[in-house]
Amino acid sequence: MRGRRLKGCLPVLMAVAIAAAAPAHANDAPGGSGGAFVDADDNPTAVATEAGSTGGGSGAGSGDCEWSVVIGDDFEFAMYDSDGRRLYSETGRWLQKVCDGQTQAIGGSFIIPEGGRVDPQALAADALASVPIGVPPMFTSPSNDRLYTQVRTWLWVNEDWWRTYSATANAGRVSSTVTATPTRAEWNTGDGGGTTCRGPGVEWRRGMSDDATYCSYVYRRSSAREDGAKYTLSVTVWFEISWASNTGDSGTLAAISRSASRQVEVGQVQALETG
Repeated sequence: MRGRRLKGCLPVLMAVAIAAAAPAHANDAPGGSGGAFVDADDNPTAVATEAGSTGGGSGAGSGDCEWSVVIGDDFEFAMYDSDGRRLYSETGRWLQKVCDGQTQAIGGSFIIPEGGRVDPQALAADALASVPIGVPPMFTSPSNDRLYTQVRTWLWVNEDWWRTYSATANAGRVSSTVTATPTRAEWNTGDGGGTTCRGPGVEWRRGMSDDATYCSYVYRRSSAREDGAKYTLSVTVWFEISWASNTGDSGTLAAISRSASRQVEVGQVQALETG
């Protein structure tokens, strides 16, 4: 999947002051220099010649202007913006345009990212949008349709669904991967109550004691007076989000959730007197 690009030529700061560097100074930067291919509008393309080569050339109407590679690998030679944030290009290269021996400012910057600037965190946000998490499969006991008052109702989410999910987004050679980890399930029982469980819950099986589950609820009144004579039972599962990039950057994003609901009938348990 192609990640988000932040196009445009934004002012940048380097680890050394080269904002007004002449071509001779640019040759001293890691990665060397060389001509870069340009399009018909004299803008750099996403592919530059290798360091030290003399290929490339200038676009239409460029006169004595030439694009050159100032930074050959921004993984090794850091670029920063005015706020101190690390910058990356899609190819790892950063270019300058020199006309008649003078470095030209492009959009206020003397050095621009080849192929577009990449923000690893923004790329992680793109990856998060594609994480394949469906709605949680929710279950109850005594049954999925008919519940009872004064009886412990077990609540759980399918364990195969309750797992870690991940997705990756790419922009050129930069990639960011997000990991979504479920942390809690918030159950709303529809009668004004509910419970929060720090896990998927326990699937009920015949012969199991009520003490075997940590996720349950006891209805105190029936749903007979509700619309349709049913309650709406719902669950919302929350995920913590972390991300890491091949640039070495990492962090967290805002938590996300997935929800499911259904209608349940809660009947009144009748007391029986035996003689």
